[in-house]
Parts: sequence; structure tokens; C-alpha cells
Amino acid sequence: MRVARGRRCRGLLLPLVVLFQSLISGCETETSRPDRLELSVRQTALSVVGVGDGRGVLGSGFRLATSRIIVTAAHVVTAMKGSQAVVNWHGQTWAARILRVEEAVDLALLEVPDDAPMPGLELSKGERPLAPGEPVYVLGCPFGTEPSVTAGIISALPGAILKPEALRSRIQLNAAINPGNSGGPVLDLDGKVIGVASAAIMGGYGLGFAVPVGDLVRLLNAERESHRAPG
Repeated sequence: MRVARGRRCRGLLLPLVVLFQSLISGCETETSRPDRLELSVRQTALSVVGVGDGRGVLGSGFRLATSRIIVTAAHVVTAMKGSQAVVNWHGQTWAARILRVEEAVDLALLEVPDDAPMPGLELSKGERPLAPGEPVYVLGCPFGTEPSVTAGIISALPGAILKPEALRSRIQLNAAINPGNSGGPVLDLDGKVIGVASAAIMGGYGLGFAVPVGDLVRLLNAERESHRAPG
């Protein structure tokens, strides 16, 4: 009888040990998240630029990997005085050619010269669907400063906001989008672009909105198609 009771005790202890180990593992994952965020920011911040017209920085943007394309918000480009865009990166400036402006989705594409040294960012390819609660961060150059970061979560997916109509197709965030952040990248903790910072609502208590990366991919495809030779 004594042996049987000992076996029963060991049988009961094993699930408790497994449960305890899983709880510890969960805590370790949670506490490691700030380190993962810090590492991701360090790996991506150099791709962020200020975008303006030579008289000042009006918004933010970022370079795409393996290309000379700078992504920004359409409303940043339409606010420029004149037709010359200027990209500012760590105190250096480059004249940029405006390739495409799509006000319906609030996106614009610029092109920088070959000698522009900033690295590029990878776009998320939708390997896994976005979900409310997922941690994200926003990079930008508000007021023409060096790149800064705000962090938060995805609050809601496109379709959650019905009015105003312009925000229906946007990702809702609780990461702050400050003045001058428009056009900056919204990234997951893997450093992949999941959206482009677009708008904040006055009195919205930190609500921010981003254009989904799918809209950017469609705009990039349209730009590539426009350069293909007929036939």
C-alpha cells in the first residue's frame, strides 16, 4: 500500500511540474519582449527619413529594401510647396523624384539617387494574419528630429471603424502617431512593415491609424506595371 501511494503521488506531481514549467516559460517570454523590441528598433531605425520640400520636414518616410524607393504618406507630398521633394537623413539631404501619389489610400512613392546610403526595410508578406493585441511600433521623424519610436498594440483591424469613411480601411493602433510621424513605418517585432502611419484623431486619446501593407504592395505593383514595355 505504501508503494502504491508513492506512485500515485508521483503521478500527481508530474502534471504540476509541467504546469509550473509552462508558467515560468510564459513569464520569460513576457519579460523578454522589451529586449526584443529594443533589438528590432535598433535594426530598423536607420531606414527612416524625414520628408519635406526643402523648407522643412513635413512628415516621415522609409526606404524599401533592395530599391531606391521611399514610401511616405500622400498628404505629406500634397502639402509641399512646389514639386521638389527632399529626403532628410541624419542631417544630410537628397532631392527625391516623386513617382506616384495615391490620395485615395494616402500613400506616395519617391525615388532617391543611387548615393543615398540609408538601408531599407522588408515588407511583411502576411505569413501570419494580424490580430488585435499584437505588439507593434511606429518609427518617424516628428518635427524633423532624429528617428523616434512609439509602441503599442493593434487595437482593431480594418473595418472596425465605420466613420469617417476614410478610416474604414485602416488598421487601428494605440501606439501614438505624433505630428510629423505620417508616412513612417508601422512594424511588428520581427522588424517587418505591416503598415504606414497615416492619421490620428483629435480627442481620440491616443488612437492612431495606419494604411495596411497590402495597399502599399498594390501601389508598388502598379508602379512596376507602368514601367513595363508594351507587348
